[in-house]
Amino acid sequence: MKKLTLFLTLACSLSLQAQTAKELKQTSLRNWGIGTAQYSGITPLDSSRYAVVSDKEPADGFFLFHITQDPSDGTVTDVRLEGFKGNARPRVNAEGICTRDCEGVAYFPSANTVFISGEGDQKILEYGLDGQPTGRELEIPKLFQTENIVPNYGFEALTYDTVRHTFWTITESTLRSDGEAASPAHPDVQNLLRLQSFGDDLQPGAQYAYRMDRGVTEKFGKIYVFGVPCLTPLPDGRLLVLEREANIPNGYLGSVCHCKLFLVNPIAARPIDPSIPLKEIDPNRFLDKRLLAAWTTKMDLTKLNFANYEALCPGIRLHDGRQSLLLLCDSQGGFGKGPIHLKDYIKVILIGD
Repeated sequence: MKKLTLFLTLACSLSLQAQTAKELKQTSLRNWGIGTAQYSGITPLDSSRYAVVSDKEPADGFFLFHITQDPSDGTVTDVRLEGFKGNARPRVNAEGICTRDCEGVAYFPSANTVFISGEGDQKILEYGLDGQPTGRELEIPKLFQTENIVPNYGFEALTYDTVRHTFWTITESTLRSDGEAASPAHPDVQNLLRLQSFGDDLQPGAQYAYRMDRGVTEKFGKIYVFGVPCLTPLPDGRLLVLEREANIPNGYLGSVCHCKLFLVNPIAARPIDPSIPLKEIDPNRFLDKRLLAAWTTKMDLTKLNFANYEALCPGIRLHDGRQSLLLLCDSQGGFGKGPIHLKDYIKVILIGD
């Protein structure tokens, strides 16, 4: 058994080292007449149809997108918006915005439904493909409840591994019980996060410790966000984790967003005890991670390509065997005026051994 464990660990380590990635240039969705929104999550429903959530809509639910890619190089050749499938009885605030704050979405093939994570209520609810809640939800452990998260840093990422029948989620930043969260007040802190799994029975499974890189921002603007906004699985059980750091000063010129895409393998790791604060566990218990890709977008006098990426999912597999990934950014509804405004971008990353 010890030899088998050592072999599996070594094989996973070699696999982590072998993975490569290629980034394609981001493309504005307005090229296909797609309007602005606050896109925060995406999941494939079939080979070209995707459910996309936006976090400031009048109802909880999702958009249906048709995204076509060239199978020879992965480039996006067409994007069409089919429409929005929303809850007929949403809970909204005084401004008419849904209070669920929908952030992540995962397709559940066996039931032909989607699950949507809400940062406003810290719940992960099931919806039919008509956008109506089914009444089912993932059984969230108590330590993830609203009172234990840093405000606006709860559940964003959500995905489902169709091979191992496992849901995965993670909070955007450190839970209060696990230590300080990285912020302008604590710039040298490394966020410590809990990667939580759930089975097809919707009950919580194993939990793993994840440590983010330190941020690189030195001069903080009026808006600063730093955390993990999305996850997506690979067929062999490994997970891709996006770390995102965005800093926006007054006037918006000088805005910058740093993104890092990491590969981790919870299958090769030991689960942690959920009752022990992450600041107290053995540092060796955190998942090993490998950087696959890193990119930076800006809004200054030389570049206006700022993109706050929050949505990630698998795209098509290319003819040469490489797997494509699709990313969408949150433009806050095209925030800004004239040339100084945010755009909705789609980006492709190709990965393969």
